[in-house]
Amino acid sequence: MKSVVFTLVVLFIAVSAQSAYSQSAKENVKKVAGDLEAGVYTKEAISDREKALKWVIETDEVHLIACGGTFGPFVDKKNKNGSDMVAAYMIGMAAFRIDNATADEDAVQLAGVELALKVYDRLVKEKPKTKYKSVDEMVAKRDTGQLSSFVKAAECGKK
Repeated sequence: MKSVVFTLVVLFIAVSAQSAYSQSAKENVKKVAGDLEAGVYTKEAISDREKALKWVIETDEVHLIACGGTFGPFVDKKNKNGSDMVAAYMIGMAAFRIDNATADEDAVQLAGVELALKVYDRLVKEKPKTKYKSVDEMVAKRDTGQLSSFVKAAECGKK
């Protein structure tokens, strides 16, 4: 009987620890999204970003769709800011999904694209030669209020 109680206690502790880790990982994702939006690039912020992206990729708690119609220009190997933009896109979508579990896919995609474009703006400001035409076209859509329509037209939530 003691071994059953001990096993149950250990199991409870393990489940509680996993739940606490999961909550802490979700909070880290949201913090990192805020840091990216604010342009925080400290060593700690970069380390947190790596942990957040790893969690987003590995978790089954947040489901994301990497939609070529919205993030295609981010992954083009000619885009020198692509890896930073893809990370921001994924983290932006995850942070939005954590806070809005029932949001439609267009809203989730828009959150990811908007964060990626903010990161792009900051990177191009620092290094103007890294501008990329396809992304600049998305920036223009954002600046003229057409980004939401662009995301909706990509039909990322359709099967």
